[in-house]
Amino acid sequence: MCLFQKPPALKPLPPTPTAEDKDVQARAAALQAQLAANDGTASTVKTDLAPGALVGQRRVLLGV
Repeated sequence: MCLFQKPPALKPLPPTPTAEDKDVQARAAALQAQLAANDGTASTVKTDLAPGALVGQRRVLLGV
């Protein structure tokens, strides 16, 4: 007598996205556009310290 039931059959995995997929290309283009739009804007961290004053200091990424 067997008390265990057979597990249901597994569904096949969805296809793996590749660089040729339109969705992947659209996300990459949107990310490139966002990075280009943020270049040199208010989201850029500005400081009045000389680069030599930062030697040996730990970098901290602050959420803006």
